[in-house]
Amino acid sequence: MIPSEIFSFGNSFVLLGWILLIALPAWKYTQTIVLNGIVLVLAIIYTVLIINDIGSFNVESFSTLNNVKALFQNDGAVAAGWFHYLAFDLLVGAYIVKRGRELQISRWIYTLILPFTFMFGPIGYILFVIAKTIKTKSIHETT
Repeated sequence: MIPSEIFSFGNSFVLLGWILLIALPAWKYTQTIVLNGIVLVLAIIYTVLIINDIGSFNVESFSTLNNVKALFQNDGAVAAGWFHYLAFDLLVGAYIVKRGRELQISRWIYTLILPFTFMFGPIGYILFVIAKTIKTKSIHETT
């Protein structure tokens, strides 16, 4: 497959995980399918892309902004980087749902956080930490 096709596949495939986290967060198989299925497939594709393009990688590739820009001039490297984002953002989304349920944070709250995690990973995580902090603080105040 060419990088643009792999990119398109990843964009569609990852939606299955986000749909499960949003629509069926309490289903007993959601976390397993997301973590051991979808994230794992994304990670495998990422690994294949990296192995196929490892020849252009060197230790200095991440040492400066210019080196990183040069690294991502290759479509395969951009696709690999995108799969990195897709996998880790979904992993964070699964964590948010799991911890949100454990802490009994309202489903509405963690569900509203998930699109931010999908689109802007770290911002979604920040929003979850804020929600978690408010929830745990309110629990401690009532006990």
